[in-house]
Amino acid sequence: MSGTGPGQGVTGFIATADNPFDPVSAGYPPSNPSAGFTPKDEGFAGVIHGAPTDGSATLSLYCIDILTVTYGGIGYGLGTWDASNVPNVGYVARILNENFPSVPTAPPGLANDNQRAAATQAAIWFFSDRYVLNTSDPLHNAVAALVTAVIAAGPLDQAPPPTLTISPTTAGGPEGTPVGPFTVTSTTPTATVTATGGSMFADAAASQPIADGATVASGTNIWLTASGTDSAVLQATAVATVPTGNVYLYDGNTPGVTDAQKLILAQSATLRTTVRAIARFQAPGSLVVTKAIAGAAAGQQGPIVITVTCNGTVLQPLFVIPAGTPASSQSHTYTDIPAGSTCRVVETLDGHTADVIVRKPRSGTVVTIPPGGTAKADLTDTYDTGALVVNKTITGTAAGQQTAVTITVTCDGTALADFVIPAGTPAGTVSQTYDRIVAGSVCTVTETADGGSSTVTVTSEGSPVQVTIAPNGSGTADLTDTYDLVPGSLVVTKTLAGPAAGQQGRVAILVSCGGPPNVFAFLIDAGTPGGPVPRTYEDIPAGSTCLVAEVVNGGTDTVAVEAAGSPQRVTVPVGGTATANLTDTFAVIPTSTTSTTTPAILPATGGGIDATTLVLGGIAALVAGATLILVARRRDVSQDG
Repeated sequence: MSGTGPGQGVTGFIATADNPFDPVSAGYPPSNPSAGFTPKDEGFAGVIHGAPTDGSATLSLYCIDILTVTYGGIGYGLGTWDASNVPNVGYVARILNENFPSVPTAPPGLANDNQRAAATQAAIWFFSDRYVLNTSDPLHNAVAALVTAVIAAGPLDQAPPPTLTISPTTAGGPEGTPVGPFTVTSTTPTATVTATGGSMFADAAASQPIADGATVASGTNIWLTASGTDSAVLQATAVATVPTGNVYLYDGNTPGVTDAQKLILAQSATLRTTVRAIARFQAPGSLVVTKAIAGAAAGQQGPIVITVTCNGTVLQPLFVIPAGTPASSQSHTYTDIPAGSTCRVVETLDGHTADVIVRKPRSGTVVTIPPGGTAKADLTDTYDTGALVVNKTITGTAAGQQTAVTITVTCDGTALADFVIPAGTPAGTVSQTYDRIVAGSVCTVTETADGGSSTVTVTSEGSPVQVTIAPNGSGTADLTDTYDLVPGSLVVTKTLAGPAAGQQGRVAILVSCGGPPNVFAFLIDAGTPGGPVPRTYEDIPAGSTCLVAEVVNGGTDTVAVEAAGSPQRVTVPVGGTATANLTDTFAVIPTSTTSTTTPAILPATGGGIDATTLVLGGIAALVAGATLILVARRRDVSQDG
């Protein structure tokens, strides 16, 4: 990054991380957004300059990552759209192709390059960062029109960046022997090649020389020779056009900087690329491959075949170990392998059969051949018969309070030992493995005792289940038990007493057992005759503390009431019933006494009613015409208010 070009400041808003706003489906907002957006003003929106390290002309780029910074000296390399992890890049590419600086006069209707660059950048940020200009910003209407046109036209595909490679990047061989082939591949028709410390040839016999600085076609194979040196360097150079819309990502080479703003090429540019490969001329080495045969079923396995591939060439002969070879270590040595070769050791036939499974660590290992030395690749095959793994997950609020769990297992009709999980086992997953099961067997796993009791309920999942043992692996059965305490019930009894019982108004009682969904309204109609009025609430979680409070007491302008038992708290027992008893004693107000409707007044006590609970419990909405008076009585200032 070498500086900035045309552009200017903008004002606007950016969507918050939890806002589901989608730029493509929603389009550009006609007014300033509020919910889900926060104000964000940018001091500069416009062209960012980049200086190619090969000395080519300065690049013009735009930002596609508004929340990350960049500054002069930050290094960048070509990336891909996928690697940039920026949304809607195809729409951004269309903006770049049709606006400043690729089209010097677009967007239309703007006064100068600073406005055109800033409007183009703001439209890009709408798609990449969900950034919207303030309606008071002079560029708002131009950006909105640009975005609308781009959405209607649709996204573009990524134009691939140019590539130039030499493959392999390193190869080796004895001194005086041509090393290769090195293949030069380019998206341009040709590349210029040079050699340092050696000579180039077009054939493995080194009979067709290639002059230093020659131009070769993409796909050309080149061999290198050297005399008196241990290495030679092949270099290829090509000049190509990088299309608009290619992304540049931080190269990670600036100390102390972990991330930098992502950029996208605003205008096609011509760049020079140079790549290199090394030929090493050293004494050949060797490779010793050792296979260890182990396990309970060692000697029952089939044949084993190991393939060694060095620099793309399969070495001969293949390393073959006959079927039935007992537990042991078997070795094979490969010689005269060019120094520096990269060799991959793969077990292409591992000896498993219908009855024998194999675990084979280190198959696929990669080694490098040292000059004049020996590399080693050690592989181990552990043979066994099949296995069944039974996993039982214990969860729930009452996990650890259950009784013993028993799981029975049969494989092809043969019963295996029961899997017993002791009573009181805490929450988590416990497992049991059944070994030496013939591959292909069908095993049935059934929970015959689930751990439930008179105080603990259980919800079981996964039982019964059938599992087929794989030819070269294990089968797994997963079962889950969710334990909870047996719920209880609550009986609330309101006794209507006194000489005016039956003349009272409506009575309302709030019952809250730990909050929703266990919040209830107990309503008694006006004029209900005297006597007890019970109400039962079932399936309340055991251990719940229930608040029972009378919030409308039935008093009227002719009936006085004396209430007892409200508020009170009771705890619901496991599988049992809690009771709450409240009494209202009603009396007729003498006619000679002037009175008004007696409201329900809720007393404040040390363990008093949570007023928020009462209001949010919905009683005020349920009891039409009720008057709810919250009285805060002064207490000693040394206590909680």
